[in-house]
Amino acid sequence: MMKHLIKDNQIILSGLPSHFDRENGESFWGGYETRVELHYEDGWRDEVVPEYDPKLQYIADKYYDEFDDIVTYTVLDIVVDVEYERTVHMNNLAALRQEVAMVVMQIKLSNEIDPELLTQISPMIRDLYAYAKEEISSLTVENVRDYILRGPQVEQLFLTLNSML
Repeated sequence: MMKHLIKDNQIILSGLPSHFDRENGESFWGGYETRVELHYEDGWRDEVVPEYDPKLQYIADKYYDEFDDIVTYTVLDIVVDVEYERTVHMNNLAALRQEVAMVVMQIKLSNEIDPELLTQISPMIRDLYAYAKEEISSLTVENVRDYILRGPQVEQLFLTLNSML
């Protein structure tokens, strides 16, 4: 467990040292970190990481909490700009659409392609694009940062297309 040396309600040092000079004049030239019975008396306090939701919050500055007599962290809310995040996802979707179009073009240029097979795949590509577009439009503060565009369906599409080359 991390400990911090507190003086005048301020964090002076983080992490127990091996060598330490106590205020009473006693010096340790090794092994101080194992002298647990002295740590509290010498001003060392435990660090406690507060509970937080990493999807919506982050831990920021550490500070000495005089009331609980511990070192802990400030928890701040993540400010999520949903519209910006959606725009980024839509741009990624447009780039993915271009990537798919390039693979389809390579397939069409191939002499050994069954046109019937390509006709069957085209609606699948359109549906996948429409589904992703709808998904992105419905993203919220809670899930916009977790959205994965290139999930299993998209990867399966690329495997299918690449097998046609």
